[in-house]
Amino acid sequence: MKNIAGFAIAMMAILSGCSGLQSSTAPAAAGAARASSYYCQQERLNTNGDRLECNWQPSAEEACRFANSSTMARSSVTADPQPGGRCSSGQWLVKISPR
Repeated sequence: MKNIAGFAIAMMAILSGCSGLQSSTAPAAAGAARASSYYCQQERLNTNGDRLECNWQPSAEEACRFANSSTMARSSVTADPQPGGRCSSGQWLVKISPR
């Protein structure tokens, strides 16, 4: 019985620790410094009406490493996504510039 209670407590601690995790850097996060451009992996880009969903990151290096998805409104960017280079893995990137 003690083993079951100990296991249950350990699982609750693990699950509560995971619930505090958030995406790496969300472009629209309040109080975050505004980047001059945001990059994402081209294959992850999903244009959904007036929204651009992708793994937007403030640098090409971070876009190559992180896959957490976030959304940008088309009205908040200067133009449609443009070519943004390539990751060392060969993955193509796109970039946008906020207004």
